[in-house]
Amino acid sequence: MNKYIILFCLLVNTPLFAGETTQYEITSPTSGVVEQIHVIVGKQVAKGDLLLSFDDSLILSNLSEAQATIKLAKLNQIEAKKEQDRAEELYDRTVLSEHDLQQARVANAKALAQFAQAKNQLQHALWDKKHSKLSASFSGEVLQILAYPGQYVNNQFTAQPLFIIKPK
Repeated sequence: MNKYIILFCLLVNTPLFAGETTQYEITSPTSGVVEQIHVIVGKQVAKGDLLLSFDDSLILSNLSEAQATIKLAKLNQIEAKKEQDRAEELYDRTVLSEHDLQQARVANAKALAQFAQAKNQLQHALWDKKHSKLSASFSGEVLQILAYPGQYVNNQFTAQPLFIIKPK
């Protein structure tokens, strides 16, 4: 499983002199290849307007894989629970050794852990899908666009500014 650090940052340039306006550098919490820019410099944007979308082909593939993994993990967990129940019944009838019973319990615990891991993987994939599109978090005017289609945005260590927006 890939491990990664995701940083999300909203940097504020505060006014230093009278008459200077506040502007915000807008970043994304995810890394990826910019597919499309949905705004132009000078455009007024409202809260929730789409600013940028990332190529989501890998994200959708990861989501599909996570959904399949969770189905398989659930089936394995159900089967491991049945095996543990059967082992406990056989042990109670003194047909099965304590060692075999313990192995069935360990197998069930492993299956539960794998199911929990699969659920976590699905949550990561859903989060990535949700953040594959960057929307304005407030209304304002687009002052600069610092991203372009085809650009790889790598936010693994520091968040790259993608837009500069002046709030209304």
